[in-house]
Amino acid sequence: MKRIQEYVDRMNDELCDAQHYAEEYVWYRVNGETQLAARRKEAASDELKHALWIHDVAVSEIEKLEQVYNPPVEMREKWDESHKRYVEKAAWIKTMLSM
Repeated sequence: MKRIQEYVDRMNDELCDAQHYAEEYVWYRVNGETQLAARRKEAASDELKHALWIHDVAVSEIEKLEQVYNPPVEMREKWDESHKRYVEKAAWIKTMLSM
């Protein structure tokens, strides 16, 4: 459904921003810029929180949808693939932020 795709797109946007800030965090940390690193880490964490919130909303919407509608296999496969990418990317970002 179009609504679920919008959630997926928004999650991806938030994750891309989180990754950008996480990469800057690592860069500034390596270069000893602790204040700039801390701000980038905070920004990345905020973006991760936004992505998680959108993810939770999408999961809730899908569960509600499945109570009244049997989504096509293609739609379910797209969500499963998007969800897998979300989990992997979020985990990688968290790894960068733990450095």
